[in-house]
Amino acid sequence: MEDDNTNFEIIECICSWYDLLGYGKPLMDSGWNLNDNLCMNQLKRITELDLSYTNKYSSRHGTTTFSLNDGVITNFDIDSKKPNYILRQVLVLDDLLLEYESLNTRDTRSGFPGVRGIITYGHRYNYTHVESTVSVLDNNAVAYHPRVFQMNTAFSKAYIMESSGSRAGISGNNLYIDKYLLSNIENMVLGITTGDIRVEKCLDDEIQDKSFAVFRNGELLLKIEFENESINYNYKGIITTLLRFKNRISLQDQLANEAAFRAGQRYLQMEKDEFGDENNEC
Repeated sequence: MEDDNTNFEIIECICSWYDLLGYGKPLMDSGWNLNDNLCMNQLKRITELDLSYTNKYSSRHGTTTFSLNDGVITNFDIDSKKPNYILRQVLVLDDLLLEYESLNTRDTRSGFPGVRGIITYGHRYNYTHVESTVSVLDNNAVAYHPRVFQMNTAFSKAYIMESSGSRAGISGNNLYIDKYLLSNIENMVLGITTGDIRVEKCLDDEIQDKSFAVFRNGELLLKIEFENESINYNYKGIITTLLRFKNRISLQDQLANEAAFRAGQRYLQMEKDEFGDENNEC
C-alpha cells in the first residue's frame, strides 16, 4: 500500500554522456574476449584516457562522475536554494564543454576516432542515500547504487540520443547540446529580479551563426557557438532540438590565462632577483 505521506524529492539536474567511438567493433570481432589481441588497443586506450578522472574541471562545482565501460556520465544537481545557483550552472556547463574538448583531443591525438557526447537537462530521484552495500562478513562491497544515478532521466535521455547515432543525424566525434537545457537556463535567468545576469541567444533555424551567451554585470561569462545545422530529435518521448557544438569563449579561460601569465612574470622576476639580469653589464 502506498503511503500518501511519502515525500518524493525530484531534483533537477544537468547530465552529460560521453562515449568513445569505434570501441565496440574490436570487442565484437573478438567474440567479447578481452584476452584477444584485437582488444589490446582498446584496453590501452581507456587506460591512457583514464575515464575515472574526467571531471577534474567540473568537480569543483559539485558534479559527480560515473565511468561505465567505454563511456562516462557526469551529473550536476540544480539547487535553486543555493546562492548564485544560475552562475554555478553556467560554470558547470562551461567545464563540461572543456572536459569534452580535453577527452576528444587526447583520444584523436592517439589515433583513435574520438568521442561523441550529449549534454542535456532532466530530473533525478534517489530512493536511498546509501551509495553502496558492504558485506559484514568480509567488508567487501556487494552492491553499488550511486545516489545521483539511481533514477536519472537526464542520463537516460542523453544515452538514448547518443545511441541513436547517424540514423538520427548524430554522427562523428561531435558534442551535441540539448536546446531544452539552454531554454531552462534562460527561463531561470528571466525569473530573477536582480538583473545582473542576462542571456543573448541566436538559435533560430534560419540563423547561420548560432550562439548562446550568458553575461554577468555586462561581462561575458560564456559564449557557446554552434554549427549551422541543428537536429530535430523525436524518439522515445524525447522531442527536442540538438545543437552541434563548435566553439566556446569563456571568462574562466581568460582568467586562467591571465593568472598563468602573472605567475610566469613572478617566476621571471624571482630568477632576475636571484641570478641578476644577464643583459646588464657590470
